[in-house]
Amino acid sequence: MSTTVTFKRGTTYAATVTYNPSAGAPANLLTTTVSSDIIDSAGVVYPCTITMAVNGLSFVASLPASTTAGFSLGNARSDIKFVYGGSVFYSTTFRLSIIDQVTD
Repeated sequence: MSTTVTFKRGTTYAATVTYNPSAGAPANLLTTTVSSDIIDSAGVVYPCTITMAVNGLSFVASLPASTTAGFSLGNARSDIKFVYGGSVFYSTTFRLSIIDQVTD
């Protein structure tokens, strides 16, 4: 699994995450607080909007193009935080290689 994605600054960011419950884990994420930030190469933090599916088995972390237009070029990083029953869990950190628009 690649943990680096190339992303063009000034476009909509939408990352769909699917939850596959394992034995002993919650059946879905409906009672879990999910959050995610992207930190660009200048250290600016961009909190993503989290939209949970009705069944709690997937969600979308997103930012509008007007927000990503402010990303600094270079490597950004992100992860996902899950809070369930007082316990905190984090995803693997992944990288976004932020590139600029080429054609006007």
